[in-house]
Amino acid sequence: MRYELRVPLGTEPKALPCALHPVSDPFRWRARQCSQPRSSWPGLTAPAAAAAGTDGSWAFEETAGTVAADSSAHANDGTIHGAALREQGYQGYAFGFSALNPWVEVPSAASLNPGTSDFSASAWINFTDPPGSGETYDVIRKGLTGTTGGEYKLEIIRYGRVQCLAKDADRLRGVAKAPWRNRLGDGAWHQVGCQLTGNTWQVVVDGVVAGSSTVAFGSIGNTKSLSIGSKYGQEDGFRGRIDSVQLDIG
Repeated sequence: MRYELRVPLGTEPKALPCALHPVSDPFRWRARQCSQPRSSWPGLTAPAAAAAGTDGSWAFEETAGTVAADSSAHANDGTIHGAALREQGYQGYAFGFSALNPWVEVPSAASLNPGTSDFSASAWINFTDPPGSGETYDVIRKGLTGTTGGEYKLEIIRYGRVQCLAKDADRLRGVAKAPWRNRLGDGAWHQVGCQLTGNTWQVVVDGVVAGSSTVAFGSIGNTKSLSIGSKYGQEDGFRGRIDSVQLDIG
């Protein structure tokens, strides 16, 4: 059963039974799958089906095995490569990542490529050791610098700032980054995300737009897998916990 709560942007509650994720409508937040209804929470309703546009939703609630289940209709399940399970999450469990570059690999699928559509990618993160000079921590990425068809990624850069980078098939590049006042790495849970709406490419931190750029992207899509937690298990490993990763297209 899935539940949905409607609240104004920037006023999301901090103690819900499920983690919430921003979508294109700023007054709508989508909750991940819950085990039971919580009728006592004001405004909580049970829609007939998951909202359209959810192309990946990885709750990271696994306690054993190597499969990271995707609860979206696309069933884009991932393979867990070395991430620690049963870590304390924003809600429930999370996966733990480190400098050893563990990662979750989600096989490439058309449903993970935005094409020319609006899209958003988000996750809850918790860490205490921000990247230093010349370092970055990957949270979500699909593609590399030279990948045919473009790429998109959500990462943490020096001093714990959030950065969103995307590139289209013609190699038009767009970057949005949070300012200095939005430095993370305080050992608290934060929801971070990238979102494209029209020609506006934005980085979102805890429900608030923290930075943006105007980019007229063409099509973004490639045949690389989606990587969570590091740069395909090779480098840029996230140092901390990641929970409730979500991708929404359209």
